[in-house]
Amino acid sequence: MTREEAIKHIEMLFPADSEYSHSREIGKRLLKQAKEELEGWRSESTPVLVRYAQLCIEMENL
Repeated sequence: MTREEAIKHIEMLFPADSEYSHSREIGKRLLKQAKEELEGWRSESTPVLVRYAQLCIEMENL
């Protein structure tokens, strides 16, 4: 599947920016799953990792 085909399928089914809340929520969940399966948390940007670390520390101190 090409990038263009993938975008077409997503737009027709569950785009994460859909105007319909049900489709939007499913799209966000599926996008999150795809990113987690293919990238993992270590490949996130530095600001995201810093915030993630802060949240981990806050959770540990509860």
